[in-house]
Amino acid sequence: MNIIIIEDELPAREKITRLAREYDTSVTIVGEAGSVREAVRLLPATQADIILMDIQLSDGVAFEIFEQCRVDTPVIFTTAYDEYLTDAFSHNGINYLLKPIQREKLHQAFAQYARLKEHFAQEIPQAGAQTVQNILQQLGFVGVAAAHYKERIVLQKGREYVPMNVNDIAYFFTEHRIVSVFTHQGERYFTDKHLSDVEIELDPTIFFRLNRNYVAHIRAIQKFRPEAKGKIVIDLTPKPDDVVIVSQERAAAFRSWMER
Repeated sequence: MNIIIIEDELPAREKITRLAREYDTSVTIVGEAGSVREAVRLLPATQADIILMDIQLSDGVAFEIFEQCRVDTPVIFTTAYDEYLTDAFSHNGINYLLKPIQREKLHQAFAQYARLKEHFAQEIPQAGAQTVQNILQQLGFVGVAAAHYKERIVLQKGREYVPMNVNDIAYFFTEHRIVSVFTHQGERYFTDKHLSDVEIELDPTIFFRLNRNYVAHIRAIQKFRPEAKGKIVIDLTPKPDDVVIVSQERAAAFRSWMER
């Protein structure tokens, strides 16, 4: 298995290499890059079976790579945060590993790739001009954007459970590992799911991961304004207790989403 590692921290690259070779002694690291610029030069000239890609690189966010060069190789994304989940799975992502990377999780991701490879062998002769992402979607791999998003979600209020249409939800908010759900009318409910699990079940054309703590419906966003260092301040309705900020790294994706 030939692997490209895109990671700006040398210890992390060394750890990935070690864990990969523990999974398969025949693993060959065919290329390494520590920045968006280096990756854009490396990828078109290097053939690999799979890419291990950190999302936050020394000169930007990894998704910028896909804007500057074509990437047809499956990607296992790595990051210290889970706010990029949906973005990752719309950029050839077959798995998403939170740092620090665990041996078991990485090996599971490689096993998933092996299953994917078997499907590719069967599908590619009939695939024609399909892209990697098209085939990933057809195969239904976990994390790949699905055609069927949840229309209803079961929420908790006190001792009761209430089914609710997702379009009645203004935003999800997590604090101290508790996920609150606010409706457009200002009612508050709870869910026992993690925010990242909720995010992947929702239609990304109407819900957006603003930051680590918020996933918001487009109708809940009343206005927004630029802030220092490329950040964006969001005004939500109903109004939350704290200031909601989109990071510089997510600002371009947010603006693009708002204009769909």
